[in-house]
Amino acid sequence: MSALSFSLYGSSKNTWLNPHILTRSLLAQRILLSISSGEKTPSDIGITIGAREEYVIDGLNWLSKDALVKRTDGNSWIANFIILNEAEKKPLVNLARRLARLEALEIECELPRLKAVFKECSFKQQGFSWERMAYIILAALVADLGVNCSLHRKGMVPPPPERPDSGRWYFWGLEKGTDSKRQFGVNSNSTREGGTAHIWSQLVKKPTISPFETDEIPLMLALANHSLESSKIARITRIETATVETKMKKLSNLGYFKGVDGKFKADFPVFREKDLDLMTTEVMRVSNDIVNNIIQPKSAVFRRLFRKIGLDALNREYGAYLCMLYHMMMDHVLDQLVENCTLPEMPKKAPATWGFWGWIGELGLLKLLKNP
Repeated sequence: MSALSFSLYGSSKNTWLNPHILTRSLLAQRILLSISSGEKTPSDIGITIGAREEYVIDGLNWLSKDALVKRTDGNSWIANFIILNEAEKKPLVNLARRLARLEALEIECELPRLKAVFKECSFKQQGFSWERMAYIILAALVADLGVNCSLHRKGMVPPPPERPDSGRWYFWGLEKGTDSKRQFGVNSNSTREGGTAHIWSQLVKKPTISPFETDEIPLMLALANHSLESSKIARITRIETATVETKMKKLSNLGYFKGVDGKFKADFPVFREKDLDLMTTEVMRVSNDIVNNIIQPKSAVFRRLFRKIGLDALNREYGAYLCMLYHMMMDHVLDQLVENCTLPEMPKKAPATWGFWGWIGELGLLKLLKNP
């Protein structure tokens, strides 16, 4: 029995009841996969997965705390969210791959215009080439944030329901993941004044996997246009000099800033207000075309596959199914862009600044994604 790969869309409000926490043990995963499409008693589950019945009961009780499983008639249990084994996910993966090829071609056709807008921005002045930022623009901004933002605006991502942990989320599991070679995503942290984000992937090892803390964003904003000394940064941000020096030492050691002649300079691209406006407008134009021409016309196909796989009993989780399918597509789009040599292969080991960027102002692509 293979391990499950889980994904959460939305937010959990209780650390202990977070679906990722409740499902991280191998026992929990084996239990869930055994009751993903049919109910079983704890005794039958134990026989199926080779575990003692009392352990199975304990696992079921924990999973039921956030309604990830539910008791049916008598003493039987069944999974209460979408879990697909390799055979069940195959038609979805095949569809995601077909659509991803079309999406990758659309992105490649738009490369001249995307590069032209890039030249109008300040990135070359900051010392960053298209090659350095291609993953940020094509994978993070278009394939991930842009397409997701467009899907939201068109109502193609139903809002997640409220859950027992007081959060609102969709959660799903796939045996052996999406079958993509390069699964990725974007983590971000922002305020009204600005923010930072980075691409994450299990394939890429970096010194840190967290964007700036909220109280560190003012440091990025202060250094967005100038190289400054710690004392000057402290005056601009109104943060004590000692605190600035401590934080700058940490961030510099991780590679986010470079110190030259007592002054610090950002070593990652920052979207200034004009950059943000120019690039976001172009990203949304491309993303809207992708959704309008490639994804939306397949809505009826998505629904038919949902029924064919036999998920009607989980109809309230149709939004989770759509999110799962969109994420499959996103991963396979990156595969296509790499295999078509539009993007280089992801590095196995990279500095913290790989796939990392900051911005001044509000990144509109995130507005609809903050509280899905």
